[in-house]
Amino acid sequence: MVQESVIDVVDKQLANALQIFPRISWMQLGKILGYDPTTLARRWTRLRDAGLAWTVCYQQPEHLEVELPAMALVEVDVRAGQREQVVAALTPLQEVIEIARTSGSRDLLLTVVHASIATADAFISESIASIPGIRATRTRFVQNLYKDGARSHLDVLAPDVINALRRAAEGFAGEPSAPTPLLVSVMQSLLSDARRPASEIAAELGLSTTSVTRAIHRLFGSPWFTAKTDFAHHALGYTTAASLWYRVPTTDLGTVGASIAEVPGVRLSAAILDRMNLAITVWLHHAQDLESLLTRIENAHPRIELCETWLIPSVAKRSGAVLTQDGRFSHQISTSHALAPIGALPRRH
Repeated sequence: MVQESVIDVVDKQLANALQIFPRISWMQLGKILGYDPTTLARRWTRLRDAGLAWTVCYQQPEHLEVELPAMALVEVDVRAGQREQVVAALTPLQEVIEIARTSGSRDLLLTVVHASIATADAFISESIASIPGIRATRTRFVQNLYKDGARSHLDVLAPDVINALRRAAEGFAGEPSAPTPLLVSVMQSLLSDARRPASEIAAELGLSTTSVTRAIHRLFGSPWFTAKTDFAHHALGYTTAASLWYRVPTTDLGTVGASIAEVPGVRLSAAILDRMNLAITVWLHHAQDLESLLTRIENAHPRIELCETWLIPSVAKRSGAVLTQDGRFSHQISTSHALAPIGALPRRH
């Protein structure tokens, strides 16, 4: 397991800053954080090379005139001794964007994204349930997403620093645009590294650096595009995670889901089509912190009922990033939803 001491306070501030504005220049970031730009660049290179921090890019189809894809949380039961073989078979699948190893009766929790509920159901039945070693699957479709990892921040920076970073990001953003062929090509070139130099992408695509630079600014100004910085959570002091499943009165679901999304440590808050209709994923500094978190949620929302709690000892894949057993970045697998603008279906009105 990665030790927390691998990352110091400057690294945490750097990671937090790049969560807010992944593309910021080292010169600009140095002025905002008060550190030498060369030092920040060197630290980021060290973090990336060690697999402790990385970036991912994808599109958010809710901001496009396309059919919204279906998202499902899939519980997987695995035959004894075959969990890692099953993980290895699931990892290359583009539609499986997250794989969490869980405690209790479930062995794995998957996040699956597909074109529709019907195609997702067929994919789970044909491509997941048929994998040797899997005994059973249970699927719950996401109805509404109140928070995902792209909106999860470390919160180690002062408010004035956060505001300065947000202003810098707003100043960087170009005119919003629909996903043109040029923007899609540049987005694909950024999938593995949101900070790739424009000159490098230009050489790869056979374009001018100026046109690629302009496209990057337009991407970062378009609401359908998201770039985020992620990290090995163990290295930043989060020793475990948990999945919480609540039953919430239907009339309260939106309010409760959005409110819990703002609780520190909550990485996912989603309404699901199930008797248990709210799924929460939290990161914890210590397993003992779970009790106080549950108490805080229940005190704030006395009408909700906690149905199930699972610990998540480790994650094998997150937002398309394949992780090692100790949570470090290994490599990126392009996800289906990241490439959705290509051949996306028109939305039905």
